[in-house]
This record gives sequence, C-alpha cells and structure tokens, in this order.
Amino acid sequence: MDGYCCYRLSGHGRLAEAASKVIEVITYSQEQGIRNLLIDTTGWTGHESPDTLTRYNVAEAFAYAARRSAVKLAMVVRPEMMDPDKFEVTVARNRGLVGNVFDSEKDALAWLLDPTIG
Repeated sequence: MDGYCCYRLSGHGRLAEAASKVIEVITYSQEQGIRNLLIDTTGWTGHESPDTLTRYNVAEAFAYAARRSAVKLAMVVRPEMMDPDKFEVTVARNRGLVGNVFDSEKDALAWLLDPTIG
C-alpha cells in the first residue's frame, strides 16, 4: 500500500494464536524496516473479548516484538473486542510501541498516516 503495509488476519481460534501471528508480522516489519503497519484482525473469530490481564500481556508482547524499531502500528478490531479505555494502548506505549487500536479501518489509516503522530 502507499505509505504503509497491511496484514489482514483471518481464521478461527484462540486469542493466543492470533496474537502469535500478529507478533510474527510486527517482527517481520521491524526486520524489513517497515515504518507504518496496519493490522486488521476483524477476520479472526473464535474467542471472547479479552480481560484486562490478557490485554496487558498481549500489549506487552507486541511492544517487545517492536522493540528498538520505528514501527508505528494501527490495529483494527471488531467493535465488541474494543476496550473503551484502550488499556492495551497505554501498556504498549509505556513500553515504547507507537500504536493505537480502532474499530474502523478509515480511522486507523487516518491515525497511521498522520505524520505528526509517532
């Protein structure tokens, strides 16, 4: 894509399986010098909305995967998976990941491609 790379996760399974796939994509992006990454998880089904501890652990793992890189991450999730307080975003940012989560790809792209953020 122009100015960013996009990964669309699809399938059915546990959140841990989806998170593992996202970590692979973040790691690949870091290795390839990709700066703007959009990950759309709306095609992944099979798990409930994560609890706070799970959000914490996943956000920490994503931030660790992006360590020492300039990857800026916008993630699109189904509305029922959103935490209204975006707790996981705070956790990831506190660990150095410039990232945000959205329930709209349009909003995610606007944020991702905004040169004043990051």
